[in-house]
Amino acid sequence: MHKLQPILLPAAPEAAVAASARPARRRRTGRARLVPIAGVVLGVGLLASACTGGSSDKATADTDPSGSGPAAAENHDEHEGQHTNTVDVGPLALFAADYWSIVQPSEGLTQVRAGGCPEGEACPSFDVLSGDAVGEIDTTQAYVPEGAFCPGPGKLEVGASTETSTLDVEIDGAKGTLTRFDLSCVDATGAEQMTVEQLQWFIPESPNGPTLIADRWAFEGLESRLYAGTWATASA
Repeated sequence: MHKLQPILLPAAPEAAVAASARPARRRRTGRARLVPIAGVVLGVGLLASACTGGSSDKATADTDPSGSGPAAAENHDEHEGQHTNTVDVGPLALFAADYWSIVQPSEGLTQVRAGGCPEGEACPSFDVLSGDAVGEIDTTQAYVPEGAFCPGPGKLEVGASTETSTLDVEIDGAKGTLTRFDLSCVDATGAEQMTVEQLQWFIPESPNGPTLIADRWAFEGLESRLYAGTWATASA
């Protein structure tokens, strides 16, 4: 069974993320096992895009229905290349990487993809569910939407999942949990080919209602970005 190598995606600006990051508190002693991810090669052009100058503290990301372009924030800070703006990702305002492409496939679901990944491919992505969409799933289990594939080549389907650890966390004052799952990736015959780790944050009572974030692609810096993020203004 093959072991995967991790996808290294650009981290958030250290100054912006570190200033706001809140440490997670371990709730249960289950030990997480990091399963490296390999087989996906992303070009430099797919993972990064240029930014334009500006001074606004907050901007709204473009929602590209095709998922083919980068997340576009209206303004960036050019001082030493540090970004000081955030983009709205569902109910959260996060410091986004340049290669993020933000789409909204359905009500209550926001998906962040690696911009430039061809439509129909198993694109690196993470999901943010909020409000009524969270009520339709079992938050104690690994969230794997219909049609989702494991990271890597071959479009392996997700089989069984096993919880490995749970931590108490806090995002912008709202308490919740970070649960880690091992996902079994199987071929058409049901034979396991590899395993990957999924990180899943659940905030039951945010200003915008229950929120769940699921990442099985090991987006670098996502944990720090979440702890440095804020809740977007709740709908009236």
